[in-house]
Amino acid sequence: MRDYLALVPDPRKRRGVRHSLASVLALAAAAVAAGAGSFAAIGEWAADAPQRVLARLGARFDPRRDRHIAPDEATVRRVLSGIDGDRLDAAISGWITTTADAPPAIAVDGKSLRGTFARTGGAGVHLLSALTHQNGTVLAQQQVTPGTSEITWMQPLLDTLDLTGVVVTADALHTTRSLARYLDQRGADYVFTVKANQHRLHTRLRALPWPQATHHTSTETGHGRLEQRTIETMPAPDDLGFPATTQVFQITGYRTDRTTRTRETHTGYGITSLPTGTGPANIAGHLRRHWEIENRLHWVRDTTYNEDASQVRTGTGPRSMASLRNLAISALRTAGHTSIAAALRHMARNTTRPLALYGIPT
Repeated sequence: MRDYLALVPDPRKRRGVRHSLASVLALAAAAVAAGAGSFAAIGEWAADAPQRVLARLGARFDPRRDRHIAPDEATVRRVLSGIDGDRLDAAISGWITTTADAPPAIAVDGKSLRGTFARTGGAGVHLLSALTHQNGTVLAQQQVTPGTSEITWMQPLLDTLDLTGVVVTADALHTTRSLARYLDQRGADYVFTVKANQHRLHTRLRALPWPQATHHTSTETGHGRLEQRTIETMPAPDDLGFPATTQVFQITGYRTDRTTRTRETHTGYGITSLPTGTGPANIAGHLRRHWEIENRLHWVRDTTYNEDASQVRTGTGPRSMASLRNLAISALRTAGHTSIAAALRHMARNTTRPLALYGIPT
């Protein structure tokens, strides 16, 4: 990991620099993997780290004091608030993709950092992430510039990934012809939901003869509810006019409260470029795993790291902290941890464990 972090350019002037950028980033990454959620917490973790840990992380050695010196909170704040967020995400993505298996499917979704919204209103930091379906690792992240939308940044995000043979899932905002064409050209397939933002397409799908379609039904219980989902698929009509689309689907969900016996019904539609031999159960699996990005990434960052309550607002600090959280979550999942909260407590009990997590010899 240190080798990848060393590729991030240092924005500071050379004069007066006492701690190398790579060492500050490595210390911050280790501290976040141990549960640190703020600049202050990172500084405290570094201050408590033993000499051998500081040495392995590349901390500055002071010959007069005959010891390694940890950067303080102010240094951590300046570095993480001033670095190039794109280059940091590229370094993290480069390390993750070398340690994880090639993903068969990825989900793309965005998240706003609520703590960065101005008190008087206005846009805050909004980040678009690509998450693997199978183990929930974050392969790439892109910041959405204020005044633009996620649609603008979808292709730049995916440009950084090898998409050959990969299935990409996204919500209805990204159901566009340009993205479908782009994924087809990159050798990827897609599973998109369709809502009223594609009015003509949505109307066309609703009018199809769904009683004639192939269907699959699944049932789940939990949280006092009984949920049943039925997905129906059929070959895409010739006049659909959407690039590379091979199949269309209708998914109907029934939710019953087991206490009050009240029932809710929801029907949605979608399109996919997966081969016509792909059954409805397979498509339903892709949809289900796409929805899990909320629980496996956004919810973890909000509840375990308390991200939305963060007071970090300056420069690239909010994005840098989100990137380090993505790194920790991805590394822990790759190492086999299923509960991130429990994994962070495990990491916090021994200062050498975060180093081992990132492949740094201890």
